[in-house]
Amino acid sequence: MNIVARQYSTIATCAVTGIGILACAHYFGAFDLARLDTPLGVRQRNAALAFGLMIVFFIYINRYLYQRAVKCFSEFLSKYPGEMKHQTMMLRLQNGFSKCRKFSWIGGGMVTVFYLLSEGLLSFDAEPLSWYLSVLGLIFWRYAICTLFCLLFVTRFALLHFLNERLIDLFGIEKFKHLSDLVISNAIVSALSLSLIPIFWLGTNVPIIDKVIVSCVFVALTYFLYLPVHKVQRCIAKKKSLAILRINDSIKALFLLNEQHKRRLTDDPVRLRKLSSLINSKQQISCLLYTSHTACRDLHVFAEKGTERNVCLRLFNCFLY
Repeated sequence: MNIVARQYSTIATCAVTGIGILACAHYFGAFDLARLDTPLGVRQRNAALAFGLMIVFFIYINRYLYQRAVKCFSEFLSKYPGEMKHQTMMLRLQNGFSKCRKFSWIGGGMVTVFYLLSEGLLSFDAEPLSWYLSVLGLIFWRYAICTLFCLLFVTRFALLHFLNERLIDLFGIEKFKHLSDLVISNAIVSALSLSLIPIFWLGTNVPIIDKVIVSCVFVALTYFLYLPVHKVQRCIAKKKSLAILRINDSIKALFLLNEQHKRRLTDDPVRLRKLSSLINSKQQISCLLYTSHTACRDLHVFAEKGTERNVCLRLFNCFLY
């Protein structure tokens, strides 16, 4: 089955699942107007609506995350095949996502039981709607935790295998374009997931446990999704400081050589050109900002300039490595 067919199949599965969830909720009376007179009825109405939308969303997103990760990592390895074999990457991704799906059932069950007990929603003499919503809650938490695990796994996979100091350099940020696209798409998925949560709170007070769970998830996602950016910035800053230090040492060596030969620097055109190139390289490095867009822009500027800039770049690479 090709990619387009799989996408249509996923969309059809999500649509049928969503309609089925809402239809069963309607059958059990989740959307009866009489229920809106009590806080519990409002919460049940909100839960039925939110579960129907978010379970469908997570089913689609889980498959999207895997396909997106495969696409971005494959495109990266097509340009840098020496980093990892494609078959190895696929096997590790499949194993990682499989573990996420397996352990998400355990996490989902634990969170569901804890939430129902803490809110007093678990009772053997409860009405059928409550039991139905409890089952939906288990499915919801399973897919929500699976999505969280997948986001963290993909981020950790990129950090361990692709974002290393050997690959990160001041003038090579463009090689991480596919990985940066993956990080951005993961951030969008996280934002969309969090934006759907307020459906649970329509017309009712927000439970404390909901605030705690959402806050913890937000902090975890923010931290882990920012890690790749932070690592790239840290590596670039380290290499920038090292490059400037070595350029300064080279400039000092030129002046010491001038004193040894007892000649003015202006009388030696070779050393004068080298000094000019060193100073120019230092200025270019000092003006670098720690963002991928700026680094890519500076790389294109260097590529479009004449031979003098190319000489500076070659000298810089010699000093850095």
